[in-house]
Amino acid sequence: MELSFRSLFKDASGIEYCVLRNDGADCLCLQGGSDLKGRIRSAYRSAALFFENSPDNFLKPLSFNESEGRVNALFSNVEAGRLERFLKVVSPEWQYTAGRRTGRALRLIQGEPLSEEHLKKAQDRQAGFMEKLADYVGNKPHFIDDAFAMEALSQRYDNFTLFKPVWRYGMLRHDKIYITSSGDIVLLPSSSGGPGDICEDFALLECESAGVYPLYCAGVVDGYFSGKIPSKFWLHFAMYSALYSLWRCARKARRDESLQKTMQQEYDRIRLDFANFKKPVPNWYSSAEVKAARETAVQKAL
Repeated sequence: MELSFRSLFKDASGIEYCVLRNDGADCLCLQGGSDLKGRIRSAYRSAALFFENSPDNFLKPLSFNESEGRVNALFSNVEAGRLERFLKVVSPEWQYTAGRRTGRALRLIQGEPLSEEHLKKAQDRQAGFMEKLADYVGNKPHFIDDAFAMEALSQRYDNFTLFKPVWRYGMLRHDKIYITSSGDIVLLPSSSGGPGDICEDFALLECESAGVYPLYCAGVVDGYFSGKIPSKFWLHFAMYSALYSLWRCARKARRDESLQKTMQQEYDRIRLDFANFKKPVPNWYSSAEVKAARETAVQKAL
């Protein structure tokens, strides 16, 4: 019996994603030390819910194992490639279409309403965002022109409530999603999910993907809402993006001083996407490029 191993990537927490192949059958494996047990278990439990809601877009959880200081979770696997590589070479309308299919997949996996217990956890998470803002204020680095984000958050924080409580996917970013040869989206198990607001997933997309693939991001929004986007969503999306632009980018810079300049640039990009956080709809969504890609995708029935 021959067993082959292929590493895909490590996430920010250190969990390794890899493919194990044995006699023609292969599995996706998440593995790490015992200190990552909670995160790997969370990914496994989330996968059970997501696979049930959308088996075509998610991998089936198979087993959770712990032995000699190592933890792993096994999932079914499909032949697919990294979405990031796909987006680099396809036309604008296909970038948009891949986003739209991702949005539809995200909506499907989040189809199950939260239990009362998980809704309470989502509400508690929402209430804790002020602590994240305080964490940014109380620690360095601070970003130049951070007053724009701070002012937007302080003026609207009393109305900053849950938009749509869901089980967050937690890994909505172009470099952690896969696509099959037929164009189907495969969402990998995420250790960062949990009860919360759907707008957190979109804020992560803004932070990690909008700067490089805005056409894809516009497609994700359109696909999730089937083109009928509630006006309330935009305000919440902008608020979450303002919050993420501060504490999430600053947290990255705090962990690695070499990233401080890059994170300042990321904060500036997000700030400008929302016109210094004075507009709820990001500039990329209503750009001429997105409009053209959307129209072409519709004409070609992609």
